[in-house]
Amino acid sequence: MTHIKPKDILITGLALFAIFFGAGNLIFPPYLGVLSGQAWWKAIGGFLASDPFFPVLGVLVTIQLGGQTHDLGKRIHPKFGMILAGIAILLIGPLFSVPRTGATTHEIFVHQVFPSVPIWVTSLIFFSLTAYLALNPKKVVEHIGKYLTPSILMIIFILVVVILFNPTETIAANRLPHPFAHGFKEGYQTMDALGASLMASIVMNELKQRGYASGRQQIKAGSLVGLVAFILLAVVYIALAYAGSQISTHYGFEHGRTEVFNGMILLILGQWGHLLMGICVALACLTTAIGLTSACSNFFHEASGGRWSYQVICIICVITEFIISLIGTQQIIGIASSVLNIIYPMVMILIIWSLFDRKIRYDATYTGGVIAAGLIGLVQVLASTGPALTKTWAAPIADWTTQLPLSQFGLEWLLPAICLSAVFTLFAWQRDKVSLT
Repeated sequence: MTHIKPKDILITGLALFAIFFGAGNLIFPPYLGVLSGQAWWKAIGGFLASDPFFPVLGVLVTIQLGGQTHDLGKRIHPKFGMILAGIAILLIGPLFSVPRTGATTHEIFVHQVFPSVPIWVTSLIFFSLTAYLALNPKKVVEHIGKYLTPSILMIIFILVVVILFNPTETIAANRLPHPFAHGFKEGYQTMDALGASLMASIVMNELKQRGYASGRQQIKAGSLVGLVAFILLAVVYIALAYAGSQISTHYGFEHGRTEVFNGMILLILGQWGHLLMGICVALACLTTAIGLTSACSNFFHEASGGRWSYQVICIICVITEFIISLIGTQQIIGIASSVLNIIYPMVMILIIWSLFDRKIRYDATYTGGVIAAGLIGLVQVLASTGPALTKTWAAPIADWTTQLPLSQFGLEWLLPAICLSAVFTLFAWQRDKVSLT
């Protein structure tokens, strides 16, 4: 039996951190720091509970279930597990995450250096490169990726050091009614929990290559790998949120996330620091776009049994990404918010219930929890963004959900999920009892 080596844990943990830490993740913690001001630590606490806690937990749970992309959700139905994986990879690929990388590149880098260049020009160049490199994988992308994350982390380190030695005199008062809950739901936007099962298969393959053959070894090593990734992500997010709080008197709700991020870097590090960060973020966005586009194309190529060409899927993905990127980062986040408010609680329930997979006898237990969590999210979305006819009946129910236990933490869906899981479990037990008599 191979002993667990600290070197293996550290290298794999750093790799998992790098996979989760996309360029888009940079823009959310500073925005939280700005809005929550003096209560920034509460807001980032909620964010950390949503990301990285649930994504890392999702990786560990999926390893425990077998390490396959479709394992999360298979207790409801094997096809449901595959459909859920497909939806997740579409959301973190061509529909939201990848278009956001193109829009973010324009707003954080190109627009700052060349203000007259329209977003469609940036996106056309950005996604042309994405298509070329996703269709023709080169080692150069892998090598660039190795240096980008350390470069960004070094700039963040300098940012925090400058702030610590030269803190702002005033931090704005908290502007959020429930900073923890707001931070928790802001964490949905990273979409990392949706990609947890995909990341789990990567971690599992890496551990197998390093000689960890038994399931018990993989779970133990995977837990340590997850701990390393969690600590690194938490430190970065806390640093960014604190930096955001330091400029909270300069920005507010009326400003977008990329605008806040740009302003933070410019105010604290000056023009050269801003330019350097812009270049790093742009290149990191490109490698993220290539990786996710390739992963999405591979997933659907394999799911179709090879009937759908990788090249054709890749081109369709890139065209979709290009078109969606044109609406801008803030608009993409707004649209994604509605979808994520529905699907994220469902994924979280699956992760929580899967922790006790060996103790849960009935598949119906999972079904009840997922239905309840999804319905709570659906009602809230319909009440806030749905048509006028829908709002008339959805709004009172949505108001009621805000009175549920744990709603101040953004977990208003948890108690209904537990209750409906219990009801479905009771029905399943009764059905078994009748069939035995």
